[in-house]
Amino acid sequence: MVYSPEMVTLLQQLRHRVFAEFGTRIRLADPELLSVLGELGKRSRDPFTQKTVVEIMALAEIPFHLESAGKSADNKKTEDRLPTQVTYRGIKISRDENVPSTKSQSSTSPQVTRQMYRGQVVNK
Repeated sequence: MVYSPEMVTLLQQLRHRVFAEFGTRIRLADPELLSVLGELGKRSRDPFTQKTVVEIMALAEIPFHLESAGKSADNKKTEDRLPTQVTYRGIKISRDENVPSTKSQSSTSPQVTRQMYRGQVVNK
């Protein structure tokens, strides 16, 4: 496909963003670039990337639409229910957001904190 100068400018802007988010390189010589870019635009979380992909598809005269607002709202609801995973010292720990944290419990009841300093216990 022959790209217009506007499309080349937009693709240049997307190169670093797409590589940072997905690890995929954008090459203008790729014959399936626009179809791959459409799939990445739908999966992207970056609003600038989504907007730029829509503009590129409009310049290429390819019908392209991102997910509707209703579907994304349903996805957000299911994401809120799922437990979050946190990596702590190389170990993945799943944590529910509904479970009260230990900080809120410790702030209600005063406790003596103990810390180690050079192998000795220090009370604070």
